[in-house]
Amino acid sequence: VVGMGSSVQVTKIGSTDKHNYTIVGAEEADILGGKVSYHSPLGSALLGKKKGDEFSFHTPKGTQKYKILKVE
Repeated sequence: VVGMGSSVQVTKIGSTDKHNYTIVGAEEADILGGKVSYHSPLGSALLGKKKGDEFSFHTPKGTQKYKILKVE
């Protein structure tokens, strides 16, 4: 289950690209370094999810849909 400190691999629905993120606090967030705040739309959408779950979150570009490939 995704929580603070979890490393997560996700893919956007309809894409083959994989992205790795670590869930961190706001002061540690560095999107270019793969560290996402649990307060961010992506980070909060990931919390409580597990491998295989699909989820969506809202951004200025619209709703983004992803699938969790791995949780460590």
